[in-house]
Amino acid sequence: MKKWLLIIVLLIASGEAMANPVNFDPNGWIGWVMVLGSTLGLEAIVTAVILLFCNMELWPTFAAVFLANIFIFFAIFRPVVLAVNNLLVAEAVIVAIDAAFIKIISMIDIFQGEGFNGLKWRTAFICAAIGNVLSYFMGNVITKG
Repeated sequence: MKKWLLIIVLLIASGEAMANPVNFDPNGWIGWVMVLGSTLGLEAIVTAVILLFCNMELWPTFAAVFLANIFIFFAIFRPVVLAVNNLLVAEAVIVAIDAAFIKIISMIDIFQGEGFNGLKWRTAFICAAIGNVLSYFMGNVITKG
């Protein structure tokens, strides 16, 4: 029960926060790129470090998650946010997609370290949720600081 409560709290926090709060400003596109890169990079770093404790390789995992974050942000997150107008639903979709991606790459040999025994869906979901929440806070600090 405690696990589900934590998951719900993380989803609500990221939904209210809008996990990647990047609004494109044509006059400030350099800042937009810096904020986007910072938030997606932090999300990839946090996810890779957490997965390191699950015996996954650090650098291949970081690279895959970072590239996937870029694709997911432009191809899925922004269109879903614009279409749904409900951040909680959009965040739930994105966290689920991130978790599925993490689970899929955990099955590929290049991402598995010594002693890797598989990755549970719960672990993939929690990594995705934590990464999304922290990417929001990073973007919030950069844009307001």
